[in-house]
Amino acid sequence: MIKILSPPTCENQLDITSRENQLILCCARTDVDTFTIEKIKDIVPQNLNWNYIIATAALHKVTPLLYHNLSHICPELLPQPVLAYLQQYFQANVRHNLFLTGELLKILNWFASAGISAIPIKGATLAVSAYQNLGLRQFHDIDILVSPEDAIAARDILIDQGYENTYKFTRQQEIARLKSPYCKDNNYYHKDIGIYIDFHWQLLQKYLSFPLNYQQLWQHHTYISLAGKTVLNLAPEDNILYLCVHGARDRWNRLQLISDITAVINSNPQLNWDLVIKQSQKLGCWKRFLLGMILAQDLLGINLPEAIKTCCKSEPNIKFIVTSIQQNIFSQKDDFEPIHIKSLFDIKTRERWQDKMQYIFYQSILVAARSKGILPALI
Repeated sequence: MIKILSPPTCENQLDITSRENQLILCCARTDVDTFTIEKIKDIVPQNLNWNYIIATAALHKVTPLLYHNLSHICPELLPQPVLAYLQQYFQANVRHNLFLTGELLKILNWFASAGISAIPIKGATLAVSAYQNLGLRQFHDIDILVSPEDAIAARDILIDQGYENTYKFTRQQEIARLKSPYCKDNNYYHKDIGIYIDFHWQLLQKYLSFPLNYQQLWQHHTYISLAGKTVLNLAPEDNILYLCVHGARDRWNRLQLISDITAVINSNPQLNWDLVIKQSQKLGCWKRFLLGMILAQDLLGINLPEAIKTCCKSEPNIKFIVTSIQQNIFSQKDDFEPIHIKSLFDIKTRERWQDKMQYIFYQSILVAARSKGILPALI
């Protein structure tokens, strides 16, 4: 495990305009332009709170990018203990990612032997395809997507190989979860090797309105080379939309969610933006897509196509949500936000009334059921 400093407390948080947070923002990207390089060189020699920078970067899962950019741009300007710490962190992350990648390839081989096709999501495939470097992205588990029809057969393979359901659900409960609008995955843990797997049959819970299913993803999929093996990967157009709705689901609570989007855009200059726009409108994730684009532009300096900039300007209400996210992104809040705050955000980021009403209906059932401990495996 990677040892990190304690996260900033409420007493020592800094706002987004501080030099420390500006340095983190400058470095939380794979493509650093000349202007940003000069800004980094200007900030680093100043009297900075490096303990805050290191702890905050770790909290936002962008420490590998922080080290990579600082070590390439101005290593001579960094305090030696800081550079040494960041280098140690980066190297530990590389070892950890290689370990998880090796296990991912084993799992894919097990599935392939049983005739099961699986698409890895996030994790190693995103690091290699978007960041162009396995060590530049932090990930702590393995995410795999299979078709709902193959989910139980794949589950049985994992159990045979020593994995256990993290929440001790029975096989029958796991089968029932496949049809629940509140469930998208099952979680497994291998106690001997300490690896967690998020095993998906869909990308997002049905009631969260992102109906991009396995069959559609399969039609668009691409391939990448991962440690010398060819594996399936999400098409960049699908990946962009998934990362935007995933970021919105987590209310953009860490920078890595935005770094992922900028990395996909930077690594795919031939991205079919017309298809992305069409799909986002068809799937009902238009606002969530625009949120991701504006945050990537405003915080991490991504250069968006003019057509996307025009779309962003056409939704003036989005700007209020963006401003709130930007003001609070470095505020370390309790993970257990009041449910009404989360729900209000989710409702605001839906554009279709049927999606808003569906969300309110299912969310009301979820709150009531959880408060009474009803059907914990399905909700």
